[in-house]
Amino acid sequence: MSTFKYNRLDKDNAAVLLVDHQTGLFSLVRDIGAADFKNNVLALASAAKFFNLPTVLTTSFEDGPNGVIIPELKEKFPDAPFIPRPGQINA
Repeated sequence: MSTFKYNRLDKDNAAVLLVDHQTGLFSLVRDIGAADFKNNVLALASAAKFFNLPTVLTTSFEDGPNGVIIPELKEKFPDAPFIPRPGQINA
């Protein structure tokens, strides 16, 4: 029998990292439609905002085909740490 004790997450021990939600990368998602994917991302972002969770935004290779982060995320989190990575396409 396992002795694992579940510790519920709360806003004091959680954060949200939104990685590479860029205009050029949305078209590469194949297992869900681009509009549904974007709505899911924005729903997650809205939940993070509602619960006042620390949120970090990051992009990869913005000046290339990946494009900029979707504007809705920058608008929702204008003061969030933003990390534009110069070329690495991974977290």
